[in-house]
Order: sequence, then C-alpha cells, then structure tokens
Amino acid sequence: MRSRGLVVALAVLLAVAAAGAVVLYANGVKKAAESGGSLTTVIVATQDIPANTSLDELIQSGGFKELSVPTDAVVEGAVTSVDALRGQTTTAPIVANEQLTASNLSGGEQVAGGMLGISKGHVALTIKLNAPQGVNGNIQRGDNITVFATFTGASIIAGTTLPEIVNGSASTVERQDLPDFTLTLIPTVRVLQVVNPGIDEAGNATGDAVTLTLDLLPPDAQNLTLAGQTGTLYIGLLPPGEDGHAIPASTLPVKLLLGKLATP
Repeated sequence: MRSRGLVVALAVLLAVAAAGAVVLYANGVKKAAESGGSLTTVIVATQDIPANTSLDELIQSGGFKELSVPTDAVVEGAVTSVDALRGQTTTAPIVANEQLTASNLSGGEQVAGGMLGISKGHVALTIKLNAPQGVNGNIQRGDNITVFATFTGASIIAGTTLPEIVNGSASTVERQDLPDFTLTLIPTVRVLQVVNPGIDEAGNATGDAVTLTLDLLPPDAQNLTLAGQTGTLYIGLLPPGEDGHAIPASTLPVKLLLGKLATP
C-alpha cells in the first residue's frame, strides 16, 4: 500500500511539473517574440468585404480589429488606425484577416485617377470576353495586355469620306471586299480591374467569361468599342514591365489553307 501511495504521489508531482513547464514555455515564447523584433499594430477586416463598400457602417458593427504583427511583416501602405477608415470606400475586395492598405481605399473627395486609378487623359472602358479569349482567367489587376481583333466579311469603301457615307451625300462609293484578317488593335493597355472565372484543381476555367476594365486613350476606347461590335476580340497577356508591339495585320494565305507550299 505504501509503495502504491508513493507511485500516486510521484505521478501528481510529475503532472504539476509538466503543467509548470508548459506555462514557462509559453511565457518564454511570448517574451522571445517580443524581444526578437518590434511589433506594429495594423487593422484587419473581420469578414470578407466586396469592392465599392462604404466602411462607416462596418466600423460601427465591429467589422475591423487591431492586430499586432512583426514590423517586417507589415505590408506597404498598411492602415494602422480604425479612424483612418472613416469616410472611405473599398476599391477592391478585402479578405477576412487581410491587412487593409491605402491602395484599396478611396475617400469621398475627388482624387487623381479616381477609385480605379485611371491615367490622366485616359478613359476606363469595360469589355466582357469568353474565358479562352481572356487568357483563361490568368489576368490580374495592373497587368499589361495586348488587344487583338479578328474581322470577317470586312470591306474597304473608297472614293468618299465617312460623314458623306453616313448622311447619304456620297457621290461615288467603291467597295472592295477583304479576306478575313487579325490585327493588333491596341499594343499595350493597363488593366484597371478584372473579374476572372474560377479555376479548378486542374487549372481549367470553371466560368465562361472574363470581364476587364481597361485604362485607354480615347481613340483606343473608340476603336475597341467598334471592334467589339463588328469583330472578335482576343487578349494577349504581356510579361511584367513589357510593352506590346503594333505588327502588320495578318491573314491566312489561300495556299496555306489548301495545304500547298507557298512560292517565294
């Protein structure tokens, strides 16, 4: 009986010692974290927030919280005070527990570029394409792209001006049919906003559309609007920091179509 009591007593002592070790370890980890580097308080969302959401009501309902993170983990432009969110609107979706940044917010005052960051002298224009035409959902905000357009059944009208054709006062109209062709409509344009289809585990698009808002010069916006109505648009994704090139329009040679060798 004595030996049995001794075993029980030893077991209790070991359990107490283990619990004490856990507490000491936790305290040690906390002190190590605090002494190993400085911490910065940032503001994170407690829920997912869509773009174009006014934040004042979310502030009142506790939609944000403070979070202490290592200073070297603070993202550029991070918001560090809930007060800085008052009167602001999201310009992009915010994910729960994501650090809020100034680049994803827009105040009520008029700012250069607006909420989309449009370049001076440009206009924003939105187009919607099928997934394969829009690089299958791999375009991101801020990317540079090239816009191609394919036309079928096009023709050239010579001998007059476009206003004369429109108002019916053209004296002579000569029409010449063209073969189907593809041209570089806009060599380089920046993507202001994008809605991509979902991607499954195999990397295939689960949706059927890509919606792009582009930062365009007015003439390019006008040409893109017409091409979207009369032709078929395709997007080429450019490498980061690179510009596209305007190359001559291309058509499929008849000899190639028939499987014959083209003569020089």
